[in-house]
Amino acid sequence: MTTTNKTQAKVFEYINDDILAGKGDLVLPGSDELSGVIKRYLEGGENKLHCHPAEDHTFFILQGKAEFRLENDDNIIEVKALEGVFLPKGTNYWFHSSGDQKLIMLRVGTEQGSDRIIDGQLVKSHRTGETAQHAPVKVLPF
Repeated sequence: MTTTNKTQAKVFEYINDDILAGKGDLVLPGSDELSGVIKRYLEGGENKLHCHPAEDHTFFILQGKAEFRLENDDNIIEVKALEGVFLPKGTNYWFHSSGDQKLIMLRVGTEQGSDRIIDGQLVKSHRTGETAQHAPVKVLPF
């Protein structure tokens, strides 16, 4: 059986000089069930305790260091380059850049579960909005 549909696979770069030089979130190609974001911080981070009630997610530190606060401000872990943090759904956390190098992380989770609770209020994900920066996708030859 043959098909004329193009594949839905996507090829993209997630680290290059432009990406390393940038700041803020760079949304990677994905789906409702799996999404990725390159997060880039010269300083700061996500500085408000929050949780994602419907999403497990993982942060992979590619460059720099991050201090994560888990469940409250007193539980601090430092995560350095080539280490990661897995956060089961419902885990309260926040993080900030803690090294002398720019913090670059890969965050993997789900788009449909990335809504979060901050101060008891549900906050919708902003990654699919018009202002989101997306990684360019290469055109496949088939």
